[in-house]
Amino acid sequence: MKKSLILLPLFLLSIITSCKQNDTKKEGENEKQIEQKELVTKDNTKIGRKNFVIIWKWTTTDVKLVENNLAKISEEINSIWKDDIITDAYYNSNPAIDKLAYFPNVSFVLKANTLKEVEEELNKLALVKERIASYSIYPVGTKWLGRDSDKISNKGITFSYASVWENKNLDKASDDLIKSQSDIILKLWNEGKIENVYFDIEGTQKSNEVTDFVFFINANTLEEAKKMCNEMPFVKEDISSFKLYSVGVFWLGEDTK
Repeated sequence: MKKSLILLPLFLLSIITSCKQNDTKKEGENEKQIEQKELVTKDNTKIGRKNFVIIWKWTTTDVKLVENNLAKISEEINSIWKDDIITDAYYNSNPAIDKLAYFPNVSFVLKANTLKEVEEELNKLALVKERIASYSIYPVGTKWLGRDSDKISNKGITFSYASVWENKNLDKASDDLIKSQSDIILKLWNEGKIENVYFDIEGTQKSNEVTDFVFFINANTLEEAKKMCNEMPFVKEDISSFKLYSVGVFWLGEDTK
């Protein structure tokens, strides 16, 4: 959505920076001063990050391989979440497709400055290094709406589906049509029917030329989620198309409450 709505993201790469600081720290600085400087540097690296939705798919059928790496996989995912590199993680313990024994499928949003940084971060994970799973990356710009647990509880707990949209005829979208699309999304969010809405409205990145926005739908069935998207102005006017991925239930991330 190159014409409307705006938001803000973040990222961090602090190990190299902090090493350099340790080498060049001034004589006489106490540990607290050094700590404060490192925190400022760490925060600065977060400015300007963008969001990328990561959808995983099993590439192995070897259950033993997954079992042997399960502790490491869990440790790595939790570690990068604590480091504020990923957010809005979902897990699906019983997917209709791409099922591997009792293991859940995981999807999340990763925050980085560039697509290359995303790939570097993901390629460090045991999931990739051990050829357990492969990933698809969807650049989605910045976050507009988060997750309101009160609204979702009032609606009733359901399953979540990632709705990934692609531009087709964005040039044909009038300001009124864009406003209509945005109003419907906001209405659905207020009703607890969607959460964690990401937009690339700036259109500043080549990697974002395809993916326009992503949001997570709370619905009882895939058909219900599909109907919700089909009723949006951008679909009716053939401006954008969408794909749905069953991601299960919300796992890690921030809540607006």
